[in-house]
Amino acid sequence: MKTIGLLGGTSWPSTIEYYKILNKMAQNHFGGHHSAKLILFNIDYHEIKQHYNDGWDKIPSLLKKELQKLNDLKPDCILICNNTLHKAYDIIENEINLDMPLFHMLKITAQTAKDKTLNKLLLLGTKFTMEDDFFKAHLEKQDLEVIVPNLKERDEIQLFQSKLSKGIIEDSAKEYFINLLKKYNEVDAVVLGCTELPLVINQKDIKQYILNPLELQCKESFEYAINGKI
Repeated sequence: MKTIGLLGGTSWPSTIEYYKILNKMAQNHFGGHHSAKLILFNIDYHEIKQHYNDGWDKIPSLLKKELQKLNDLKPDCILICNNTLHKAYDIIENEINLDMPLFHMLKITAQTAKDKTLNKLLLLGTKFTMEDDFFKAHLEKQDLEVIVPNLKERDEIQLFQSKLSKGIIEDSAKEYFINLLKKYNEVDAVVLGCTELPLVINQKDIKQYILNPLELQCKESFEYAINGKI
């Protein structure tokens, strides 16, 4: 198996999910006591996160620096364990010389929706992700219709996400999202465009199809790690 490089800590509770999912995939595939070959490069997310609302122009260069450090550790492929940072990656993609493929979770999600003919999507995420066009643009390039929750709902989702990113999982969170998604029963699928949301929502909870970019990204990278093909 090839080695998967994780740019993590962004946030730490969801980075744990990457570790769990990839190791479960290795266990299921190889059996025995096998686990995944991983390099986890856990960054100090505060150095980037503090610029989200003021100083976004600083983030691409900060991400580039961290990706270069992970690149120097020589994994066979790279995952950025964060949806929003793919906006910054899109800016630096042509100027950073990675020695291995990077599995872009937004592109993977958009292609998966297209392949499964899931044409009308509800995009959930941080307030930034729901209000910015960076994720929406990748989906719309595949001729997909994208809707987002209203302003009140976006504010409420952000409150839950902020707690989840610190490892605080309230019992009321699952109930909130189940009730919220009942209002959007006309959509074909729900995109969990924030790596913390799978901590409280899963396919058993709702009738709409769930597109979980974190899980899709793990699947693509694991297939590459065991087959060597993209």
